[in-house]
Amino acid sequence: MKTVFSSTEEQEQEIASLVSRFYESVFPKYFTESEILHFREIGVLEPNQSSVTYLATLRDAFQVMTCLQVLMSILDKQKRLMEPKSEELFQHNITLLNECGIFFPFYYDHFSSINHEANNDMQMMDIQVANQYLV
Repeated sequence: MKTVFSSTEEQEQEIASLVSRFYESVFPKYFTESEILHFREIGVLEPNQSSVTYLATLRDAFQVMTCLQVLMSILDKQKRLMEPKSEELFQHNITLLNECGIFFPFYYDHFSSINHEANNDMQMMDIQVANQYLV
């Protein structure tokens, strides 16, 4: 018998927050609005429904949070050259996400250049507001 600890509600909220940041600030730099909508439809960064590998354990939650943070860190670098170390680290974290049952069907090359059309579309993205009052 093996004892595991389930993830906390705060961890699940942090994972949801990181996924939102991917959709609101990372993906718009590299993809168009229609591509991002398609990602939502196919369940990118969502637990794989056909797999039961994401069991929401404490270890898995930490693994998913760390992988998402590392991927964002690599993608947010100002001087993102095709560094072999960055590419290896990026691929390693994608592998870990997929092992945890989180669907992330990209490679480092998908983020190799900033899409200027996507940057223009980013201004038109429907972004959730922090409050309901107009200033």
